[in-house]
Amino acid sequence: MNALETLPIYDRLLKKIYAYYQTIWRDKFKDDIHQDWLNNFHHSDTDLSEKEKLNMLYLLSKFMYFGNEELRQLLLSVFRDLYKYPIISQIRKANNDTIDQNFIDIEFKKELEKTRFLGVGNPSESGVHLLYYFRQQCGLSKRSFINTSDIFTTLPIIEKDNHGNDRKFLKSEINHKDVKRYIFIDDFCGSGQQATLYLKNTAENMKFEDPDIEISYLMLFSTEVGLNEVRKIKALDVVEAIFTIDDTFKAFSTQSRYFTSTVDKDIDKAFSKTTATKYGSPLFHPALGHGDCQLLFGLFHNTPDNTLPIFWSETKDWKAIFKRYNKIY
Repeated sequence: MNALETLPIYDRLLKKIYAYYQTIWRDKFKDDIHQDWLNNFHHSDTDLSEKEKLNMLYLLSKFMYFGNEELRQLLLSVFRDLYKYPIISQIRKANNDTIDQNFIDIEFKKELEKTRFLGVGNPSESGVHLLYYFRQQCGLSKRSFINTSDIFTTLPIIEKDNHGNDRKFLKSEINHKDVKRYIFIDDFCGSGQQATLYLKNTAENMKFEDPDIEISYLMLFSTEVGLNEVRKIKALDVVEAIFTIDDTFKAFSTQSRYFTSTVDKDIDKAFSKTTATKYGSPLFHPALGHGDCQLLFGLFHNTPDNTLPIFWSETKDWKAIFKRYNKIY
């Protein structure tokens, strides 16, 4: 048994938290912000208050936070694993499984020139914001990126009706005739409702104008529920995520990866859930995150509302540790 294992559980958890300050939290937090957050949990019964803080500190020690550098590497994985490699596989298959790297590079460049990358949502939202880093990490030309509003062009049409009178109307058609592949990039998909709202009509209109266009929705992270929901959009040819969040990432589920038989005896799942619910209820509905997702998950630029609200909510009476910047519609 090493020296760390002989320490009380609270001290062991603190050592983990201080290690995070030096590594994955280095671009985000001032030292000891966790203490401000822990002070949110207070009870008139001192022993109960300490138990709450211990269990919440344990949840904090399991929080998955992805900083700026980690996000950049994940964006590179989106390009390489979900876009480039499948195309290279198609090129090789269409050419007798060639291993001629020069030929493959030339053919891939042709496919890249016929591809456009887009964010999900309007220019102020995270999917679009990520494209700047995506272009940098993948060494892509500015020409490879367009806004959703650039997909279609609107043409004025004048026709004669049955009585010989002019009939005027507007017709939309695909603007870029040389593009065969559109890739929508997003950071996180929770319930899939937002992605469906943004993508369904656009993708269906694109397919109506040109059924041969290939449309993909590629994400850094997605819950299994969200992935399945977006896949209901038949106009999308590819829906994939680098990291899929299943029910084991749901903090208090029966399959929770955070509360196993090896957890210290002072850490209790039922008590942790009760505590998170008690303090989360005044902060957000539902108390354990949007869609009852119960996630311990945050990104450099924001924290999804599918994460436990006790981590991200900020009020005059509650200090956040992974603050969420809510959208104003």
